[in-house]
Amino acid sequence: MGSRVLALDTILSATQCFAGKWQPELKRNQSRDLLRFLICRLYDAGRGQLLGTQLTLAQGTLARKMRLSRQWIGILLARLQAAGWLECSAPILDVGMRGSTVFRVGRQLKRLLIMLGKAKRRKTPTKSVANTRWQFSPTPTEKKQILIQQKEQQPPSEIIFSKIPLLKLWLGRGEVKELNAQRP
Repeated sequence: MGSRVLALDTILSATQCFAGKWQPELKRNQSRDLLRFLICRLYDAGRGQLLGTQLTLAQGTLARKMRLSRQWIGILLARLQAAGWLECSAPILDVGMRGSTVFRVGRQLKRLLIMLGKAKRRKTPTKSVANTRWQFSPTPTEKKQILIQQKEQQPPSEIIFSKIPLLKLWLGRGEVKELNAQRP
């Protein structure tokens, strides 16, 4: 499969799709939900690598997590194992009871993972939906508007005051009021 780690959502999506195609009997039952749960746990235990990863979990714990009966979990696991999606084994303890179940990837899931690993990556990155321009960098039209506003805020030059003396008097009236207001 290479060194490339597949994303969990890619694996889960492909599993949901191909489980129904390859085994129609798994199309609409809780086996796929259980398979999804176990793939998530295996993915977490293997840190992204499902092949070669084992997960030890009691069927009673699994039943509580899935909110199903332990007997039904046993039936669903048998279906998944018969279909080849999982490999399950439970060692027999000294007292004659079975211990926690050890889960591994089955041949169908290996087939799917190899198929996903061989899929080619896109050579060109897809265009992002988000705007690539920074929020704080203005567009050319915004730059023009900012420049116009800055010019409007600057006082006219002395050449313009010499041509329009009334303008100098009118602009100076506000400054005189401010000076008078500041005096006690």
